[in-house]
Amino acid sequence: MTTDTPAVSRPTPLTRAELPKDLWSHPIIFRHGQCDPAGIVYTPKFFDVFNQAIEAWFCERLGLNYYDLLGPRRLGLGYAQASAVFFAPCRMGDQVDIFIRVAKIGTSSYSLTLHAMKGENEALRGEYTTVTTSLETLRPIPIPADIKDALTTYYEHSNSLT
Repeated sequence: MTTDTPAVSRPTPLTRAELPKDLWSHPIIFRHGQCDPAGIVYTPKFFDVFNQAIEAWFCERLGLNYYDLLGPRRLGLGYAQASAVFFAPCRMGDQVDIFIRVAKIGTSSYSLTLHAMKGENEALRGEYTTVTTSLETLRPIPIPADIKDALTTYYEHSNSLT
């Protein structure tokens, strides 16, 4: 069978040493309820833990209360795109450290790469594009200045250390 679709190259997993030295990370230990009967983490749970890491990153590293953004400020941080590449299985009881890297900052969206490191090796990688929206109109809006400044500072700092 032949197709006209070009082959897509698969990303290569990174080692912890290949990540920029000052990327912020969030530890996750996979629990029983996150696993299938074989004890392997159920695929949708990775998207949940990636989101948990992003929420913590906003609060702990960017200094922005994620919950105030959505609540009182009525700012939507919805994903326009989310994907993952899996390199190694994760099992019940495994810990991964999720390192967050800002890949791109646009006018109303930004992209993040999440490297889930199991020990010294990347077990999976997430790619997220977030669009900032008004929760009143459900329409895209420019990234608010405080968020854009925090993203830019983090991006510049983490990329200067590579």
